[in-house]
Amino acid sequence: MIRSLHRSSVFKWAAVALAVTIVVTGAAAQPNRSLRARVTLPNGSASQSIKIRLEGNQGEIIRDSFTDSTGNFEVRNLSTGIYTIVVPSDDRTYNTTTERVEITRYSPDVVSISVYLNPKEESAPRRKGERSTISAREANESIPKEARKAYNRSADLSKHGKMQEAIEELKRAIAIYPEYIQAYNDLGVAYIKLDLIDDAIRVLEKSTMLDPNAFNPRLNLGIANVRRQDFPRAEPHLRAAVAIDSSLPLAHLYLGITLWKTARSGEAEDEFARALSLGGSEIAIAHYYLGQLYASKNRIAEAVAELEAYLKQKPDSDDAQQARQKIAELRSRQK
Repeated sequence: MIRSLHRSSVFKWAAVALAVTIVVTGAAAQPNRSLRARVTLPNGSASQSIKIRLEGNQGEIIRDSFTDSTGNFEVRNLSTGIYTIVVPSDDRTYNTTTERVEITRYSPDVVSISVYLNPKEESAPRRKGERSTISAREANESIPKEARKAYNRSADLSKHGKMQEAIEELKRAIAIYPEYIQAYNDLGVAYIKLDLIDDAIRVLEKSTMLDPNAFNPRLNLGIANVRRQDFPRAEPHLRAAVAIDSSLPLAHLYLGITLWKTARSGEAEDEFARALSLGGSEIAIAHYYLGQLYASKNRIAEAVAELEAYLKQKPDSDDAQQARQKIAELRSRQK
């Protein structure tokens, strides 16, 4: 599937960060762009020094290199066209993964995406004498086969809306392998979907204790606390998520919501703007929040402009009617 870098669907403010590819949009028409990929291992941690290459539309190799110490890979001076990112299998822990990306004249100067590696069915056994607690970078090498099977079954069940059955499979995976960071993260996400926020926070805290630098658990823990309206506890996790990967707009959106709800509208405005600069219509709901923020500051013209921008991009959204009512109210105040 081609990831086209222009208009796409919006992340709702209550959306959950799973293993998804973030598509970045923009409106600038520049002759050359940079493509930045952040590669994430199956357990949710950033890859380090793994093989990766960028191919052109005809299969020609544009760059053949390795990810850096933070899991990033960047190629500059690219023209518009279709490119393929290829991460070859390491023959132990993850399968070969490819992402096709279309860069158009509407793409921003720096196109940022995330590439999530799929785990292999088989995994290497723990070496004799190895310590029982291992880092996230090592964990994916030691996940037992039965734990991985339970995890994969949970993913299939979740796709079909069978959340309770998916939860049981995730619990089974964790019982087999108590250091299964990705399973803890997905269990937390499942609890959020069922509005079991306290349960979500409990398992996501466990995941972040196993690896403080895993992006998805950290972001989801922040989201869970936002859902509980516990903004002081949400903030450090959302700031940590932004520090781990500042290129993903969802973390900026939730941090903006948290800052706005704790009376720091200036900082919140910056985070909403940052989310929009990274995500465009993917994160159009940030226009809605900016409109509410400006309205609370009596910046009526700016509030109307943001709400209209939201309606232009998402005229049929769940919040569209409320946005229209707010615009009518604001215009009556201008008279």
